[in-house]
Amino acid sequence: MSVNRSNVRLSIKSIEDLTICINVASLLELAGWPKPGNVHRTQDFQDTKFEHFLAGIAAIQPSFKSLCEKIYQSSYNNDEDYKSIGLGLFYKRAAKEMMKWQGGGNVLLGHILILVPLIAAATLCLKQNKLKFKDFKRFVLKVIDESTVEDTLNLYEAIRICNPGGLGKIEKYDINNDNSIREIRTDKINLKKIFELFKEYDLLSSEYSTGFSIILDEGLPYFINTFNQFNNLNITTVNTYLKLLSEHLDTLIIRKSGREAAFYVTKKAMIILEHGGISSEKGLELTFKLDAELQEKKGNLNPGATADLLAGIIFCALIFGLRI
Repeated sequence: MSVNRSNVRLSIKSIEDLTICINVASLLELAGWPKPGNVHRTQDFQDTKFEHFLAGIAAIQPSFKSLCEKIYQSSYNNDEDYKSIGLGLFYKRAAKEMMKWQGGGNVLLGHILILVPLIAAATLCLKQNKLKFKDFKRFVLKVIDESTVEDTLNLYEAIRICNPGGLGKIEKYDINNDNSIREIRTDKINLKKIFELFKEYDLLSSEYSTGFSIILDEGLPYFINTFNQFNNLNITTVNTYLKLLSEHLDTLIIRKSGREAAFYVTKKAMIILEHGGISSEKGLELTFKLDAELQEKKGNLNPGATADLLAGIIFCALIFGLRI
């Protein structure tokens, strides 16, 4: 796969191809090992285990397929047509299915939030036969810009369904404040506006507010370069995770344990990458040590936001031609 995104085109040919990429992206993110601080194939949390993630991934696939089919079957003659995509309704439906089929709590809300605009954009590319990287990026911006107040309200309901840990409290439009729904309606806050307000608080919100700049402009080129260098998906996955972690403080860690703790983890990731990441014996040894250290904190030093961005990067690599 080429690193020159100006020459890259979607390699998928159908909704079936697209839904396979969705499923595989989440599975490969989960399979990356050892991603320090995460649940992975040799590490569970006390109440959330590897198999909970597997069950959650399987449970949300029908919702993803339904969304893709809905978008593909609709017409897009003007901006108003994009408002009917219904990102927020999808968040809510997928959250319900994810929670219904496993008992490990919120395992995939971050995947759901990160993947949906990318999936919608890929479907629009197929629908309109506009397959270049620049078309994909334009559609990502479009579906966020044209989101509605109802999308935001459904987002809040999805968050409440999942009851994720580490949300904290914010001054305005707080998820735990009963007045937030009324204020969102009154102030006409769509997804673009709500995520813009939260961009300093949350990496996922930052991605929505910047057109997925970390995933598309930083993470994806690094992922492709690393895969081309090593032809090893696990090295690529874990080193990309470490790369993201070395350059962006994980906001889940900040909310649970503070900025100093997040900076400490970032510094450790930088040191590992200086030794070549897990492609070197020393880098792999340091990665195992960091994983053991973070796991001792029982999820409070889990770089969960970074893992969610990684799922988005893998999805984009797949739709643009990566094969393992």
